[in-house]
Amino acid sequence: MYTFKANLRAIRPTQLYISEKKYRDCLALFEQQGFDVNEPLPIKKIGRDVFFTDGHTRALILWQNGKRRVNVYYEPDDLDWIMYLENLEWCRTRKIGSIQDLAARITSEQAYQEKWLKCCSESQARLLENPLADLVIDFEKDHRAKSLLCEEILRSLPQWFGIEEAIREYTEKVKELPFVTAILYGKVIGFCAVSVNYGINADLYVLAIFEEFHGRGIGTRMIEFVTAYCQQNAIPYMTVKTLSERHPDRNYQKTRQFYEKCGFRAFEEFPTLWGEGNPCLYMLKEVK
Repeated sequence: MYTFKANLRAIRPTQLYISEKKYRDCLALFEQQGFDVNEPLPIKKIGRDVFFTDGHTRALILWQNGKRRVNVYYEPDDLDWIMYLENLEWCRTRKIGSIQDLAARITSEQAYQEKWLKCCSESQARLLENPLADLVIDFEKDHRAKSLLCEEILRSLPQWFGIEEAIREYTEKVKELPFVTAILYGKVIGFCAVSVNYGINADLYVLAIFEEFHGRGIGTRMIEFVTAYCQQNAIPYMTVKTLSERHPDRNYQKTRQFYEKCGFRAFEEFPTLWGEGNPCLYMLKEVK
């Protein structure tokens, strides 16, 4: 397990309350062992958002006792990412932005059970039934927001977008293009920028989703949104460029399969458009 030092203020909480009983027990243990002896705290990251997955009580006590940088590690287990997005949104709407904000939310064990654990249980049941119930697909019009969102998500996907020059080009060009976002609990987790050519073709200039949310149908929902946009504006075709099957990259094999599932078909290959080592496949979808 790789551990490192992190600023407590930079790590966002994902729970709304602290149990008074657990707080007292943890504080007693710290007072016995010292505040410099503590296990690393588990964290995760989605784009620019770094958050606790556990250890809120210990983190609060360390903060209250003058510790500003603490040992942390990235939680290795896969998570219910949508649940954590919802928890982050709960904290955001209640202005709980960093660990010190929980000092005013220490509550009795009974209240902790009723206010927090019951709330989590109900949330899990709801998400199990329909995890994308709160997904919002819509256009983003602010140029600066487009660029920042594009950069945040592309930089989290080095397997697909690992060329610095290409990332800079994408983040600049998307400012002027129709820009579709996928928003879940206040967090943009995916986007698609569209270039409309001659009024008859909507080219998917770039589409990206945080890898933690791949395979959940979010990309399909964005494609459906763009398809509806084409129908409303009498645009008969959609196109997209990706690596052809002559390239062995497995990640792009999944990308081609995704576009095929969405109705795109191989149309033409350009062996040298992106350089000889990156054969480009041009895919086409007819909008009906």
